[in-house]
Amino acid sequence: MDFKTFSEIITKASPLVLFLGTGVGVYFYKRLDVIGKLLFFYLAGSLLIDLSSRLLAEIIGNNLVLFFVLTALELFIFLKLYYDLTKKKKLVIGLAAFGTIYTIIESIYVNTTNVKLFQPYAKALGPLLIVSMALIFFFELIRDEENLYKNEGDYFLLNSMILCFFALEFLIFLPMNFLINMDIQLAGYVWVSNVFFLILFYLYLTYFIWKRGRNLKQ
Repeated sequence: MDFKTFSEIITKASPLVLFLGTGVGVYFYKRLDVIGKLLFFYLAGSLLIDLSSRLLAEIIGNNLVLFFVLTALELFIFLKLYYDLTKKKKLVIGLAAFGTIYTIIESIYVNTTNVKLFQPYAKALGPLLIVSMALIFFFELIRDEENLYKNEGDYFLLNSMILCFFALEFLIFLPMNFLINMDIQLAGYVWVSNVFFLILFYLYLTYFIWKRGRNLKQ
């Protein structure tokens, strides 16, 4: 299988995985706790953004503005998740306000009509803020090992996946404009790799929702 074929398969697989995750979330929705419902809303929102991006690409040939919509979705869902999980409520509110304001300002002033001039720093800032909260939550779990063992063991793996995924997102999107302008082929490899890891992340969240819904249903 060559790279072109692999990239086409990966690109088409993304909405299918999101549709699967959304379907699982709908099926178990009434049985999910707050965290499970947040992850369901993330998958459902990502599905709408994915489909909208394909539609915009077909109609007007430009879907860059949806980067800011996706950033806003990620900030809202995952900072709300950490607001519910951590003790640092004021810090989460401050980070959410900062990230939201910056994303709105950048969406107004950044050129979204030219790919070579498009540098979405908000798409790198959002993951950085989420990674910061993931690290803080890790420290809280480590300090309270008894509570981790009894009540929050499921969140340890979830937090690990969130940390790894958004750390990777930060590393990918920070130099994206540089990669596009210097080497289009290299940017293609990086972008396809990002979609691949994105699908893995979606699959894990789908599994988490399924597991939580099944356990709470019993």
